[in-house]
Amino acid sequence: MDWRLALRNVFRNRRRTVLTLTVMIVGISILLFLLGFIGEALQSTKRSLACETGAIQIADDRLFENTSDGYDYLIDPETLDRVAGIVRSDEAVTGVTWRLDFAGLVGDASGSTLIIGRGVIPCDCAEQYECIVTEGEVLSDDASREVVLGRSLARKLDVSVGGRINVATGTVSGAFNAATVDVVGELTYSVETVEEQLGLFPLAFVQRLLRTDGVERILIQLDDLDRASDVAARLSDRLAEAGIPLAARTWEELSPDYESLSTFYTAFSGLAGIAVFVLVFFSVLEVLTIAFLERTREMGTLRALGALPSRIFRTYVLEGAWLGVIGGLLGVGIGLAVAAVFNAIGFTWTPPGAAIPQAVRLHLQVSTVLIPLVTALAATLVSALYPSWKNARSRIVDALRSV
Repeated sequence: MDWRLALRNVFRNRRRTVLTLTVMIVGISILLFLLGFIGEALQSTKRSLACETGAIQIADDRLFENTSDGYDYLIDPETLDRVAGIVRSDEAVTGVTWRLDFAGLVGDASGSTLIIGRGVIPCDCAEQYECIVTEGEVLSDDASREVVLGRSLARKLDVSVGGRINVATGTVSGAFNAATVDVVGELTYSVETVEEQLGLFPLAFVQRLLRTDGVERILIQLDDLDRASDVAARLSDRLAEAGIPLAARTWEELSPDYESLSTFYTAFSGLAGIAVFVLVFFSVLEVLTIAFLERTREMGTLRALGALPSRIFRTYVLEGAWLGVIGGLLGVGIGLAVAAVFNAIGFTWTPPGAAIPQAVRLHLQVSTVLIPLVTALAATLVSALYPSWKNARSRIVDALRSV
């Protein structure tokens, strides 16, 4: 019966209740939006980093630690075959590829500039570079002399699809080598500074240019990025058992800035949650204090009829709990509806330094709903404690005298 009485008391002053619920709904919806935005930012950052580095990379420790002397970190074909076999035998792996990068010069008789060349396996399922080619064609699946240039780099060189440029670099042995390549396409990269230097070449061509048959690193794709640490540890053990002196690093280890970004977003979410808690707390505290004071004589009558202070306290706390449940559910429901409409519209924006517009979405998951709901419930319950305790301990005579 106490919970029914508390529910009726919530709507005794409807105008005041509606005002309180409105404040709660606004605060909860803002918190839900913020958590959804932060969740999507972290997820998109994670996917972007894993797309760039692979979920896991296998390479020589000297490459990871940047302590190599020349190209002494390259993986020879025999070792590559053994590692690929070990990787493909793991049930968590969905794709594997390898890469050979180099730094050199690219241009023609009118001038040259720096290029970060990336030797890739064309049309590979693990790294689908063709999806970022915005003009021209993708690389052929052979050792042809072709390049897909970053759009900004192509503009800097004043070359278009169908043109020819020269590329030069040092070989594995330290000699100088150069070749003329056909520009078959242009790509748009997510970071403009990278797009100004990036060029994609067929892996076999880069190996010829550097005069080696080795590769630099092996990239592994996973469906679940959260399993990267476990899979990397498992692969490291298998490599050690096979006597292969290579290391496995996860995308998080290769992108140390992600941890700082995640910590910042977590702290920001916590501060936002505290702000909404304080907003709801003081709003509900003021309303409940006034509502309880208006019913002081009613409480005195109940006490005179034999109701214990504990029952009065419990009824008042239940009233605050009802307010929290109703406001929390309404806030989450309205917030989810607005978020669904927001995601359906598909807003985009181009971050500073980026070349590709990014989708602005809200990542909706269980925690996105539970955190605002729990925050509302906790704020209303805590705000109800003091006025409930104060009114329940009032003397019966003083309560009956109250006007």
